[in-house]
Amino acid sequence: MTEDVIKLHTAVTAIMRALKIAEKSTQVAHRELNLNAADIAALRYLSRNAGCKLSDLAQYLEIVPTTASSIVDRLVARDFVQRDRVETNRRSVALTLTATGQRAQAALEQEDMAAMRMMLDALPAENRALFLKSMEQIADTFSEHVRR
Repeated sequence: MTEDVIKLHTAVTAIMRALKIAEKSTQVAHRELNLNAADIAALRYLSRNAGCKLSDLAQYLEIVPTTASSIVDRLVARDFVQRDRVETNRRSVALTLTATGQRAQAALEQEDMAAMRMMLDALPAENRALFLKSMEQIADTFSEHVRR
């Protein structure tokens, strides 16, 4: 088992390093959009949770609300995100992506999918289903562990 753990560590480290290098050198997010990791994470969250509150975003990013507010301020200034007052509670603000933010998110998603295709292309077609099932099991186990 120890040898398998070492092999897994080596493989995961290599994949993470390759993704980090690709992110810094080739991705639209860093070159054209000039977004940092927190901005990207916020855009991804807001694309799946339109109309959420700042506190929801802060909780997801695991940061304090004032830091989340700074991220949102930066994204609002760049026309990626808009704040809308909630009619039922004028003190509450709903966060949504603007059209510019949606285009940025789509570019990020496209790049993510290209990286995933590259990983899958490294496997013979007959091994992909087992690989995907194994990755889903790992993700589920990690998610359960984190929630505890």
